[in-house]
Amino acid sequence: MITLETKKRKLEYAIGIDLGGTFIKSAIVDSKGKIIKHYKTETYSEISPKKVLSQIEKCIDYLKTDFKKEIVGIGIGAPGIVTNGVMKYPPNFKGWKEVNLARHFAKKYKTEAIADNDANCAGLAELKFGHGAKHKNFIFLTLGTGIGGAMIIDGKLYRGEQNGAGEFGMMTINYNGPVCLGGNQGSVEAHLGRNYFLEQNKKEIKKLGKNIDFADISRLALKGNKTAKKLLNLYGFYLGVAITNYFNLMDVRTAILGGGISNAYKSFIGELNKTIKQRSIKTIRNKFRVLRSTINNNAGVLGAAALIFE
Repeated sequence: MITLETKKRKLEYAIGIDLGGTFIKSAIVDSKGKIIKHYKTETYSEISPKKVLSQIEKCIDYLKTDFKKEIVGIGIGAPGIVTNGVMKYPPNFKGWKEVNLARHFAKKYKTEAIADNDANCAGLAELKFGHGAKHKNFIFLTLGTGIGGAMIIDGKLYRGEQNGAGEFGMMTINYNGPVCLGGNQGSVEAHLGRNYFLEQNKKEIKKLGKNIDFADISRLALKGNKTAKKLLNLYGFYLGVAITNYFNLMDVRTAILGGGISNAYKSFIGELNKTIKQRSIKTIRNKFRVLRSTINNNAGVLGAAALIFE
């Protein structure tokens, strides 16, 4: 098996696929974490599973064209529960029940293929190529349309009994709160997922202008806008409550944030840290860290490729 720690061996190359509901990001990655060639295209998840598979094949075919070195495997990061290479009932993918991604691509390209949850892949990328060089125990969170998570324990990705560990977005932080698409009332995702947050705070957001998204709120907050700062303090509070629960439960002191909303890190980290200090147990409150991912933009493809190198 290939390992990233094997320094004496020559470089190996794998293809990493980051399967999103709107776009597919893909890249050839070497075993040191360097992206050699990349490609991005539409997912067409609203059409059919067959169409999605053909779009992934389009990515792989493009990457392999004119690349003369051996590709040792294909790693795929996919949304939702992925067990033994099977992607099960992903949200926002029309007509999708259970599809064995690993088997499909291993058969088509005659190479090793591994599929896992996309947040697991991002956490694995952080472990292998990011803050994991210093921290071997952490929760990795993807903050975006949904809230995903990956649990790193003793330098290894913890997947759980059914490969579903780390579903941080489904954790309850307000038992009487709003309901998310996953069906859980008061979940982290129902408060902090991009669309949920924008909808629940639309009255305040209207004060900022029309067609305001998270990037706009962050930009205005950095300029000192009081409404924008108030909104991101609220985001930091709820995220702080959620992370505190994990810290207290697992006796872990590090959280790493990725995903698009982590771009607003500077605007919500103060309230987030304040909340953790107020709510965590004494042994944690004076010694914890919430960091922003150092490889945020490429975490998906790096982590998918790392499935092959793991």
